[in-house]
Amino acid sequence: MSELDAYKTAYAREKKARQLAEKLLEDKTRELYDNVLDLQGVVLELKTTQAQLIQSEKMGSLGQLTAGIAHEINNPLSYSYSNLFCLLENMNEFFTLDKMIQEHDPDKESAESVLGKYQTLRKDIDADYLISDTPSLLVDTIDGLKRVKKIVSNLKKISYKSNDTLIPFNINECIKDCINLSTIELKYKIDIKLDLSECDDILGQQFDLNQVFINLFMNAAYACETDGVLTIQTTQVKDNVIIYVQDNGKGISDDNILKIFDPFYTTKPVGEGTGLGLPISHGIIEKHNGKIEVSSVIDVGTCFKITLPLANA
Repeated sequence: MSELDAYKTAYAREKKARQLAEKLLEDKTRELYDNVLDLQGVVLELKTTQAQLIQSEKMGSLGQLTAGIAHEINNPLSYSYSNLFCLLENMNEFFTLDKMIQEHDPDKESAESVLGKYQTLRKDIDADYLISDTPSLLVDTIDGLKRVKKIVSNLKKISYKSNDTLIPFNINECIKDCINLSTIELKYKIDIKLDLSECDDILGQQFDLNQVFINLFMNAAYACETDGVLTIQTTQVKDNVIIYVQDNGKGISDDNILKIFDPFYTTKPVGEGTGLGLPISHGIIEKHNGKIEVSSVIDVGTCFKITLPLANA
């Protein structure tokens, strides 16, 4: 074989090898692209599932408060209804008095006669008492309806499905809102002590953090069997707000404390806990660029420490 023929053969082989390599690269590139699309689909599906789990757990927390909420709403509604019924009777008495005045005939009755009938009827209906009682009934009714309105407003704050928009808000106001709603259930089980320091705003989603705090408060109530005390403290350290949620309950063992942020792990009886509250809370805190830590001593209590960056940090 001449040198030229050898060169042509080598060139042909090289060209064929290059074409095979390009074909292989193209196939791998297409395969990689398809895998990326599949992964994007999986990630989107996981995000959707996560959002559904968060909303489901939020509704589960709300469900635990349902009985207390129903009682708190029913109580002011009941006496407001009773007050309105009394107001209706009072107004009917005044209408009767007014009707007597309006229907008298000046040509047939003297003013003295009408005045005498008016005074007699006024005494029969005890008008002085009705006049003093009516404003009190109105004030109590308005107060009861305000209580119902406040409960419904707090319910909206926990049940609202938030988006990904981060806004500045005050963590102390967030905690107070959660206490207002949780107190309906907690006041029968545990005493609440607040030690809230003045703090700058953080950047985040209050509706999500509401879920974290309500979950911690409910867990604290569950951990305390008698003479329970829930202490909630906030303080600002440099560019962070630190929240302490501490109870004097039965505590968590060293073995279990390593698992409390694992999905579906729970020490509650079947049907009383999903094991998602703390894992979801952990994810929400991380979403806010913060961290949640826990320390506990058996028969002494448990303390959760949450650190969140300030909005201007």
